[in-house]
Amino acid sequence: MTKARSKKLQRGLPPGSFLYTGTKYHMDVEITYMTYNETVFETEVYNHSNSLVVHGNEPNVLQWYDVRGLHDQTLIQVLADAFKVHPLAVENAVDVNQRPIYQEFEQGHFISLKHLGVSADGTVIRQAVALYFGQGFVITFQELEDDILEPLRHRIKHSSGRIRKRGADYLAYAIVDVIIDDYFEVLEKLEERVEGLEDRLFKDKQVMDKTSFYEVRKELLKVRKAVMPLREAVGQFYRSEAPLIETSTRTFLRDIYDHTVQIADSVDAVRDVLSGLQDLYISEVSLEMNRVMQFLTIITAIFVPLSFLTGLYGMNFVNMPELQSPIGYFVLLAVMGVLVLSILWWLRKRGWL
Repeated sequence: MTKARSKKLQRGLPPGSFLYTGTKYHMDVEITYMTYNETVFETEVYNHSNSLVVHGNEPNVLQWYDVRGLHDQTLIQVLADAFKVHPLAVENAVDVNQRPIYQEFEQGHFISLKHLGVSADGTVIRQAVALYFGQGFVITFQELEDDILEPLRHRIKHSSGRIRKRGADYLAYAIVDVIIDDYFEVLEKLEERVEGLEDRLFKDKQVMDKTSFYEVRKELLKVRKAVMPLREAVGQFYRSEAPLIETSTRTFLRDIYDHTVQIADSVDAVRDVLSGLQDLYISEVSLEMNRVMQFLTIITAIFVPLSFLTGLYGMNFVNMPELQSPIGYFVLLAVMGVLVLSILWWLRKRGWL
């Protein structure tokens, strides 16, 4: 569903209305629940809204609900009511066209993101991801069934380090960090494609075509449209003075903000390289065309005067004394030969040969 289509469906609805704007209506919604602290770790998986058990706020532990699939209104509403998630946050969480933003509400903080991946054919895949965190809990919303946060869950399960000792703000940072790390992988793949275009251009420009540049430029645009607002959202997260965000966490938030700046700069650099290659390709094609036109011009310059002479003596007039000369044919050939050599000498003197 396009952004224009989703906005049209939202016309007339009150703010905070639940309206899923994606296309994945038939996937099974799955919720992974995790609760932990330094000494406690428990996890459960729910596949249906009627089997979901909402534990509510529990002291001394951190709860994480990860929702994969955003079309089940009942299930998401149950979680939203249990943790008093602001209606505007719920609305933005299920809107897959929502640009990356950071919002602060009375009961918690909301972050909307775009996760990027690369398919087997090199196409950039975008997935809407959102998270809402408050005192002692984090709720994440993933659009697709691919579990992009599984590495983080594995890390929490098998580690008793910093993440098991920190609160919801640090878990929110860790989730954003995982998503941003995948941007580097996507950017690396695009850089490899640009380098491949560069190699092909210098080896044999005849095998190149304009669609090669267009496809890479289109994928770069996807990354740029995701990372530019992401940089702004992460910057607001980093600069937030809300008491829920601990001072020690801000150092890590500064780090991921620097990563977004680095990614944005890298995207611009790759785009500049691609533009340079495209200009070089166009210049090479134009140069090749100019060489062809130059060759044709030289051929024309040689044969136009010869055509004039042959046309002149091919006219059927009686009073043409040269036609009666026994050596007239050979004289004309000699004149034509001298004329060709003179033209070639003149072209070479001008540097056109």
